[in-house]
Amino acid sequence: MSRIQDLIKEYGKNKNRNTYRDILAKIQTDEVLYSAFSPRTRGHFVDYVEGIPSAFLFSEKQYCEDFCRHVKESGHTVGIAECNRDSRLSMLSDYHRSGIESVLIDNGKAHILIPLSDLINVPDFSKIPENQRPIINPALVCSANRFFQCIENKTVTPDKEINFLSDAYNARYIIPIEGKPEGNKVNIPSIGRSDGEKVIPFFTDINEYRKLDHEGKFNPVPATFAHIENLCNEGEIVVLNPFGFNFTITKETCEAIHRAVELAPQSEGERAVIYTLEKMPDDITDKLSELFDNDGRIVRAFLKGMRKKSGSELIVSVDCGELAEDEVKTVLEEMKAETQKYTDKTLNFVSSRSYIGGLASSEIVPFFERFVIDVSIPPENFDMGE
Repeated sequence: MSRIQDLIKEYGKNKNRNTYRDILAKIQTDEVLYSAFSPRTRGHFVDYVEGIPSAFLFSEKQYCEDFCRHVKESGHTVGIAECNRDSRLSMLSDYHRSGIESVLIDNGKAHILIPLSDLINVPDFSKIPENQRPIINPALVCSANRFFQCIENKTVTPDKEINFLSDAYNARYIIPIEGKPEGNKVNIPSIGRSDGEKVIPFFTDINEYRKLDHEGKFNPVPATFAHIENLCNEGEIVVLNPFGFNFTITKETCEAIHRAVELAPQSEGERAVIYTLEKMPDDITDKLSELFDNDGRIVRAFLKGMRKKSGSELIVSVDCGELAEDEVKTVLEEMKAETQKYTDKTLNFVSSRSYIGGLASSEIVPFFERFVIDVSIPPENFDMGE
């Protein structure tokens, strides 16, 4: 058993801050650790844990092998990336580049979820003018990796596709050019694919760019989705991160991206991640069920978590049957006001007809469902048993 395992178990018992610091130190300096890797995206295997995009890191190779075996049963292809002490900081920094915000240590054993910011100094570019910031797209790399992982095991949902495509639309990119720009004209080198097709490479960040131009033959310059669209309208094929998640964009793809942008929810200018709760808060669902039952206008209700940069909250998606939209709005407002009387948790009531409500009610069972007897059926037609 690894020393990290011992420390995780100790911390689970005492929650001692010094023990937590010892865990961090071991993760940063242990001789070798093992990270789950996705051959499909050629990047870190990422999943949401407690609503947070997370990487999976292990103190023993056997632990990582057990995890990979378990994940493969759900249809994923997962490999093991060995990380020695000298490359540890580079790997943790690459987690940040990939949009990973926490690290789950030794999943499947005694485990602990650690914010990435506790392991490295995460750079903050918010005070730098936008046109002077380094080009880095953590949200896009993360949503792309998740999207292609889910394609692999056939679990793609509309929200995953919309998040990925809208991120691709909003991103700033790096492209290689030969020589210096002449007016509005630049000479962008193409690369060949295995099928013989020539494609134009675009990169999400300098790390991906260097996989093409590690000798500095070209000049890296910034670009946007508008440049991609112009190229595709001229009949070119563009590939995002050809040595990473490898996403091909054509004129038809551009049209799909525009449709995704129209569908993408705008929530105070930031991404909202909706996730299934590991454990339902029975105290809240019991009280809500009682409230809905007494109210009589709600047919069924679902509960999920929603995480934004500004914090976490619970999403209550309610189905009001055939009520008109203005009546549904009234129900949502009244339910929110009523629940504020007995809980300090943030409950966000939404209609199941809305985009967010649809996501919050998908792939789960309702915690509340009204039992309705069809009074049109004569009593003598009910089967009452013996």
